[in-house]
Amino acid sequence: MGTKDHPRFAVIGTGRMAAAMMSTFARAGVQVTAIVSRDLQRALTFANEFDIPNASNDLNTVLHSDGCDAVYIANASGDHAATAIAAMEAGKAVMCEKPLALRLSDAERITNVARRTGTLCMEGLWIAFLPAYRRFLDLARAKMCGEPIHLSADFGYPVTEKAMTRLLSPTSGGVLLDRGVYLVALALDLFGPVETVEAKLNLTAQGFDHHASLQLGHRDGGQSQLAVSYAALMTNTASLACFGGLLRLEEPLIGAEALSIRRFTSGNAAFDRGRPLSAKQKLMHALRQRSLLRRIKRAMPFVKREHLPYGGDPYLLQLRHFLFLLKQGTRESNIVPLELSLNIQRVVELARTQNTDALLRP
Repeated sequence: MGTKDHPRFAVIGTGRMAAAMMSTFARAGVQVTAIVSRDLQRALTFANEFDIPNASNDLNTVLHSDGCDAVYIANASGDHAATAIAAMEAGKAVMCEKPLALRLSDAERITNVARRTGTLCMEGLWIAFLPAYRRFLDLARAKMCGEPIHLSADFGYPVTEKAMTRLLSPTSGGVLLDRGVYLVALALDLFGPVETVEAKLNLTAQGFDHHASLQLGHRDGGQSQLAVSYAALMTNTASLACFGGLLRLEEPLIGAEALSIRRFTSGNAAFDRGRPLSAKQKLMHALRQRSLLRRIKRAMPFVKREHLPYGGDPYLLQLRHFLFLLKQGTRESNIVPLELSLNIQRVVELARTQNTDALLRP
């Protein structure tokens, strides 16, 4: 029998993320008691590889057994909503891979069931728990470089044709729901709720988004420019422009371990041409005329860098947070609350609405 200190998990799905999380469960000392797949042979193979005592293709039986206390959902994205709801109705806590759902209406159903049943449910936005990500948010909120104004972030690299076929299937939902959720979550964490969305989606012949650009206008005045892609290599960074400088999460943004801080000082400001130049300003003006000195200045370390590693497992901090919530009997995460998941879905829904003529809704 599981306890609050040692809850037992059932894993739903046998794909790449399910396999990756098995080492994370082991590091956290979590017992995985069941693996569920629609394909029984896949479940048996997975169970054999990871020494799981129960393999099944019957989700309902596993959920209503006494053999698990929580579920980790990593099946097809199109099945996340139904699986999460079934698990919570059976009294099992839920940690669900992103996206929580493919439609806002389904995310709302999940939220309603979680709150009605008082069951813990959290979307697996693992990057939100990484030290560099948390530090980035803390510096922004503390206005280390002044008032934040504008976020520019992108996440893109080309995928193989085989991977593209899988990622753009009706059960996956396109690049916005696969990669875009991370950037939208960051924008919401920084600037709060969104008031306006301008979106441009590049679609496949089948109508699924494989490249997307979003311009978000936040209710409190901030702006976010976001781009995600399966087709193009992007900078994979996030830059936050502030009144007094720049904060930047370095590459790779999804899994960042470094950030930089660049402050803007009055000495860098343009000269007031209505007033005579001081001796220092005259010297700086003269130095700017020399190409070698300009090169030397650009090479000087005017940026403060911080390295914030997450250790050997990028998913472990997320799991430990979820286990802490279970132990405390907490119904909702304070880092990835259900309202954040709903707001992500609202942004995606608005972006898709602007492209409904061509987009096939999952």
